[in-house]
Amino acid sequence: MESAHKAGFVALAGLPNVGKSTLLNSLLKFKLSIVSHKPQTTRHRVLGILEGEGFQACFLDTPGLIEKPSDPLQKALRVEASRAIREDADLVVYLVDVAEANPGDVINSPLRSGVPVLLALNKCDRAVPETRMAALEAAYSAALNPDRVFRISALKGAGVEELKAEILARLPESPPFYEKGQLSDRWERFFASEIVREQVFDLYHDEIPHATAVVVETFREHPKKGQPDEVFATLYVERDGQKGIIIGKGGKDLRRLTERAQAALENFLGRPVQLELWIKVRKDWRKDPKSLEEFGYHTK
Repeated sequence: MESAHKAGFVALAGLPNVGKSTLLNSLLKFKLSIVSHKPQTTRHRVLGILEGEGFQACFLDTPGLIEKPSDPLQKALRVEASRAIREDADLVVYLVDVAEANPGDVINSPLRSGVPVLLALNKCDRAVPETRMAALEAAYSAALNPDRVFRISALKGAGVEELKAEILARLPESPPFYEKGQLSDRWERFFASEIVREQVFDLYHDEIPHATAVVVETFREHPKKGQPDEVFATLYVERDGQKGIIIGKGGKDLRRLTERAQAALENFLGRPVQLELWIKVRKDWRKDPKSLEEFGYHTK
């Protein structure tokens, strides 16, 4: 008798900068989510689909959970993460950065009762004393009541296969939710905006990455193979000074940003791209509900 097909949604949750996006990319063996060493890089729920013989695992990379949001954008990020965890997930993998976390950092997580939780102590490739690891495991286990605890390094791959096996074993019986071969539910223009934003996080510092929103105005795929697609995007910042920093002297920094983002986008799409970027000022957009909605951040 042929075994039933299994499919389900798995939310990757945790505080900002604990390695959720890195884990998603490691599970998929493909770089779908942007990553940065700076916190709050992920702003949207990103769905990554892993499929195989008899299963389809739909991973939800969520924004970092912020206990006390300091502005409407941070509130929107918590709403986005909470919705994925509360409403969508059949299983939650809760990540903890063992190099940075403290036992007292356990926040009021939006986990709903009845959804199984796997606790993943991440970044175990770092030199962390066993006493600290044990204290973190005890504190988070008491708070989250996980079914199992894993020690992993999402970056190095250690423990990821064991975690994946447990995830797949816990998927409910269900037909697939998405067509065979589909990697995500997002359009290419969404990933284009994310790739540009990733380069902003890599190249700029202080408040610039967090004050930048990227909107793809045009994504035109060329009908002839080998000819570049046209991608035109606008970067919104909050101050004239931030605009000047991104552009740089004589436009040098903007050219570097464009070149790096174009190369990353070509690598992602597997075809040539002509990328053009414009910089505009939208004063205090992170505090403006209308701007947040326009840029795809929902506060309710």
